[in-house]
Amino acid sequence: MKVVEYDSIKMESPYIFIGLPDVGLVGSIAVSYMIDSIKMAEIGHVESDLLPPLLLVRNGEVKNPIRLYSNGSNMIALISEMPIHPSILQEFVTSIAEWFKRVNPRLVVSITGVPVQNRLNIDKPKVFYIATDEHASSLMRSTHALVFEEGILFGAYAAILKACMSRDIPTLTLFTQSHLNFPDPFASIEALEVLNKALNIGIDLNELREEAEMIRIRARELMKQTESMLAEPRLKATPTFYG
Repeated sequence: MKVVEYDSIKMESPYIFIGLPDVGLVGSIAVSYMIDSIKMAEIGHVESDLLPPLLLVRNGEVKNPIRLYSNGSNMIALISEMPIHPSILQEFVTSIAEWFKRVNPRLVVSITGVPVQNRLNIDKPKVFYIATDEHASSLMRSTHALVFEEGILFGAYAAILKACMSRDIPTLTLFTQSHLNFPDPFASIEALEVLNKALNIGIDLNELREEAEMIRIRARELMKQTESMLAEPRLKATPTFYG
């Protein structure tokens, strides 16, 4: 498994954002919207014989399911439009973590959801975070995000966090309260609001709010595939905030 770059990436300490299919598709929706909103350009993809023979067609163009985008200055986004099966997760994580190390990011930002049973009764989902260095922690102090105090992490984002820590790559992982088995664009909005405040990236969230219901409908098939993957094993990440 390897990262294929279309052109040599020349950035100094970029921020890298990761959106993978997971709980509520929170990261997938957030990073996909970020890419469209900032008008990032595709700069590469992940390639491997271990991946299923899957390609996507977007506006008449053939696309790889796991792609890299950039705004050309200080931001890179990694997005997958297919769940990462547990059988290839380690190879995937090792590949992207080695690539991250070469790019030398200022911060790797992962976005995901944490399931809550009473999600329908929560108007404004809470955002929790895990930061592995002081810079990431300081960014969060200017936001309403809460420290992820206690929980157990499984799956792709736990593997990415572990791989980055072992390579001394600074990371920030955002967990937003969300539905488990339904696409949750409103949870994605909360995560992006935190990033807007922390990094001053200026993403206009009005269109995402207006199209939230349509996004839920379009993302149902990906959510079905993701739900199947989450059962192998099921993600268990329950943050508890004290204070």
